[in-house]
Amino acid sequence: MIKRKLSKTSEFKKIFSEGRRIEGKNLIIFILKNNYDFNRPGIIVKKGTGKAVARNKIKRRIKEANRLLNKKLLPGYDIIVLAKNHIREANYLEICYDLENLFYKGRLFLAKSRSRQEI
Repeated sequence: MIKRKLSKTSEFKKIFSEGRRIEGKNLIIFILKNNYDFNRPGIIVKKGTGKAVARNKIKRRIKEANRLLNKKLLPGYDIIVLAKNHIREANYLEICYDLENLFYKGRLFLAKSRSRQEI
C-alpha cells in the first residue's frame, strides 16, 4: 500500500535531486511528478529553526495550509515543503500566502483564478 505522504529518505533524496526547486520568502518547495492520482506532501523544518515546540508549531501551520490548498492543486505530485530558518517570525497567513504563491509559480493549480478568501 502506498502512503499518502512522503516518509522514506530515498523518496526525499529522489525529489531533491530530480525535482524542481521554487523558493519563496519563508518556504522552499521541491516538486516532482509521481505516478499516483494524489499528491504526497513532505514537510521539513530544520533544527536551526528553533526548539521542538517551535518546529512542531511551524509544521502544524504548514500542514494546515497545505491541506486547504491541496483541494485546488493538480493531482499526481510529490511536494516537499522546506521551512527557512526565519519562518519563526511569520504568522499563519504569511505561511499560507507564501505556500500559495509557490504553488502558482510551480503551476500546480487547477484553475487560473486566484481567490484567497477561502483561506
